Amino acid sequence: MFRFPRAARQLQARLQTTQAAPKAPAPAPAAASTVPVPNFSVVKFEKEDVGQVMTELPAFNFYEMKEPVPNPYKGSTMDMSILLDPPKPVLAPPKTEFSKLENGLKIASVDKQGLMSQLGLFVNAGSRFEDSSNFGVSHMVSMMSYNSTAHLSHLRTVKTLEQLGANATSSCKAGREETIYQVQVLREFVPLVVPLMVGNVLFPRLVPWEVKAAHKKVKEAREGLAKDADATVSELLHKAAYCNNTLGYSTLASDRSMSYFTPETIRSFMLDHFAPERMVLVGVNVAHSELCKWAMRSFADYNPIPMKKRPEPKALYTGGDLRLEGPSPFCHLAIGLESVPWGQQELAPVTLLQTILGSGNAVSSLPGAGVTSRLSTQVLKKNPAVESIAAFTTSYSDSGLFGVYGVSQPDKAGEMASAIFQTLKGLTSVTPEELAKAKAMLKGKLLRDCEDPATVMQDLGTQVLLSGRYGSPSDFAKIIDSVTESQVAAAARKLLSSKPTVAAYGDTHSVPHYSAVEAALKL
Repeated sequence: MFRFPRAARQLQARLQTTQAAPKAPAPAPAAASTVPVPNFSVVKFEKEDVGQVMTELPAFNFYEMKEPVPNPYKGSTMDMSILLDPPKPVLAPPKTEFSKLENGLKIASVDKQGLMSQLGLFVNAGSRFEDSSNFGVSHMVSMMSYNSTAHLSHLRTVKTLEQLGANATSSCKAGREETIYQVQVLREFVPLVVPLMVGNVLFPRLVPWEVKAAHKKVKEAREGLAKDADATVSELLHKAAYCNNTLGYSTLASDRSMSYFTPETIRSFMLDHFAPERMVLVGVNVAHSELCKWAMRSFADYNPIPMKKRPEPKALYTGGDLRLEGPSPFCHLAIGLESVPWGQQELAPVTLLQTILGSGNAVSSLPGAGVTSRLSTQVLKKNPAVESIAAFTTSYSDSGLFGVYGVSQPDKAGEMASAIFQTLKGLTSVTPEELAKAKAMLKGKLLRDCEDPATVMQDLGTQVLLSGRYGSPSDFAKIIDSVTESQVAAAARKLLSSKPTVAAYGDTHSVPHYSAVEAALKL
């Protein structure tokens, strides 16, 4: 899901990081052809003896209390070694592996030998696939995650996760093009968590009292949105940029949605969109053979309904202007332009443009802070009323957004907007030094992201779900290195040729009229 400054300040620059989910896989553009297509080995379903399968499960007592295990090192002093000839580690680059079940579900994993496994089940379903009869249903689906299934009650599900020490805090997230179920757990308990996670998607009971309890969660989420200016501006920006179509639909259920927040509505949506062919199971810090084995067992007794053909409307970028007065004492202003979808040739130059613009806040603008990005030097330092500012970019399967989000004192919003316009227009000219620095920063972030299992899982799942391809950090580093100054300038001109989108929240009385924004951004 698209995020503003708190995430944008961290330079959301990974080429393959996007919240998009694909429609039917399409031939990749020329630039993406350098990204290899994984070789998916087929995992066949097998009839197995249940007794034998049970012997492979890790030791786990649900409610029972075990006797404490004696400490073999009791009495050992701190100056004593408790290891005799410890084995030397064998270091090897982690290998990304791919498989596919016979029902079409894709499996991707990379084992970095970490103690905690990060598991994610990606489903190609989100708010863009909703219609007037079920707006908000994908949000409802996420609220019903890890409730009662055909095999486990809600209580037993929660208690099992507790006993395993699993982290399922943000267990299910529904975006505009994908829904992600995720769990973090000790790798030894992966055989227990995979069936539990898959069961939530395949066999939800959707009992009325749990649906009623989820109503309260939806209302709390909407109340939280009113207190979160960044999320509010994100919703306004998408609604204005894609007026009344696909990516413009809200990711949150509205008050009006409560009338059809029923088990029937949720089940109907899941039957229409939750098919194995539209899913990817991703594991980080887990053996690929183990993940495939338990995924196969989880789906072995499931007779999938044939995947339904669904409408695939193309996202129509309209541009526009939406402003909402709110309790914030500041003016939150986002200026967006139509960008490129994932996998297009211009995506690398556009991401470099975001890096060149950078971000900053009141602290980073102080003397000696050393922040030299364009937004920091051309907007923040010249306008003391600006509290924070950041460039953003996000890509979906068939469209994208690029722009700048700033927060300022209300009376100075017009001055901040004028500075943003000039900075955006200045992107048509980039120096070799700026481009070289942006490339180094972007590649550095690319490699740093590889240290976070959650980010690796997100990238791996999104790439495979989005295009059926996977590019390693080295693949994307080569693409970044190949970008030229002329390509960056051409990408900037293309961005500025699109109709602008304006989203404002808080005290918006000084924000320029939309016609003034259009005129100011014309080359």
